[in-house]
Amino acid sequence: MSRAEAPNDRAGEPTVAAPGALPDPRALPDPGPARSPSPLWSLGLFRSELLTTFRRWRTLALLAVLAAVPILVGIAVKIETSDGSSLGSGGGGGGAGPAFISQISNNGLFLVFTALAATLPFFLPMAIGVVAGDAIAGESSAGTLRYLLVAPAGRSRLLLTKYATVIAFCLAATLVVAVSALAVGALLFPVGDLITISGTEITYVEGLGRALLIALVVAASLVGIAALGLFVSTMTGSGIAAMATTVGLLITVQILDQIPQLDALQPYFFSHYWLSFADVMREPVYWDDLVKNLGLQALYAAVFGSAAWARFTTKDITA
Repeated sequence: MSRAEAPNDRAGEPTVAAPGALPDPRALPDPGPARSPSPLWSLGLFRSELLTTFRRWRTLALLAVLAAVPILVGIAVKIETSDGSSLGSGGGGGGAGPAFISQISNNGLFLVFTALAATLPFFLPMAIGVVAGDAIAGESSAGTLRYLLVAPAGRSRLLLTKYATVIAFCLAATLVVAVSALAVGALLFPVGDLITISGTEITYVEGLGRALLIALVVAASLVGIAALGLFVSTMTGSGIAAMATTVGLLITVQILDQIPQLDALQPYFFSHYWLSFADVMREPVYWDDLVKNLGLQALYAAVFGSAAWARFTTKDITA
């Protein structure tokens, strides 16, 4: 009997693949249906992103700069009014900055409003632009994005987690400015009942409540630039390029918002209603511009958040 005709004495036994050979896919066990991550796993991913973001030296440096702004403003006002003279000529009406600055020497709580008015046009959104621009592009440039997607997160879940982390940074950065200003104002100036922009008097406790409301409004005002920065971050694999582009767009929009010939377009710029938070210090609170601001931020978040999702879920991840 030839070797080819010899019966197979090992029939029914599993075939052992030769060393180095790839296994037959038909011999692999069925992994079963794919399991979606549990909500607790998603919270763990969000917690990990928060810790990673707030442990970076760049993030801590940004928060330190933001905390230093109220200190510098408070010291400058204290030196300027050390001889008993008043600062500026504004009283209780008109623009947010001058009106608030002129009231700091009378009540330290106004330093909170002044610090937020001073940081909102550039310092706060710049910090948000840096963090948002680095959210996806920074992972790609560091070569860690593919490893994040190996986990059962999915691109949509990872993108949502990144955006939630940027929103958390918006709130943290705003509160850092507010708390720093509140401490410096109480240390350098008298505190007590305060006069609103409308000329009515409210208690210090009510003033603290309005200060908290203003901080929340300012944080919500940064939602639009956060979504824009996240979209830019999905367009490039360089974290530095994404951060620079986001900050450049911020500066460009701020300049365009000051050109009178563009007054028809300016209500649609994400920064147009930023200083409307001053209306919280009116009695009663003037809500029109505040609602327009929040609605505009929601629109930017929806448009650029959707654009970021469409881009990120279809792009090739090579790093």
